Amino acid sequence: MTPMPTDQEIYESVRQAITAIRRDLGNRVTPECELGAELGLESLDYVDIEFRLETTYGVEFYHGSALEKLAELLAPRQLEEDGLLTADGAAVLRLRLPEIDPERLQPGLPTAGIEAKFTPRTWVRVVKELLRARPQVCRSCGSARLEAVRPSLLRCAGCGAELRSPDGEECLVAWARTVPSPTEQREESRTG
Repeated sequence: MTPMPTDQEIYESVRQAITAIRRDLGNRVTPECELGAELGLESLDYVDIEFRLETTYGVEFYHGSALEKLAELLAPRQLEEDGLLTADGAAVLRLRLPEIDPERLQPGLPTAGIEAKFTPRTWVRVVKELLRARPQVCRSCGSARLEAVRPSLLRCAGCGAELRSPDGEECLVAWARTVPSPTEQREESRTG
């Protein structure tokens, strides 16, 4: 298996993807800049960034609405109401998107276009999450020589076996299982 890329290496891939889409952005791309408000990227640009990163790293992002999927997984919590982020929704997004300034994820924020709040660090974190979820050795022969064939599919250079790698949806589901309930969050804040 190739070594885990560093945050800086992944960031450079993200920056290159952004500047390939919008050459005029050049030096305006920083690890913390908001892709929507600061760089003016739109939903089709995010799809392009995803494709470029999937191709580069052999990972597969979740292509649906993460907020809708989290609402399904964390029911009966209500993460949005009438297209606006609820207090629970803001709390969950702050946990899921720790690289984004919490002040930017407040209750009442329109849920349409939440991805505009993403930063290059968001992409770095998600790529690392997907890479960490990959099998490290072949289940058939034990070899660590695994190469990405296409997103979420690895091939063992030792025996030729193919291994599935968790995709973005599976990683999101696994992450949702770690989210404390509102009761646990209240207890943590009292004892913390």
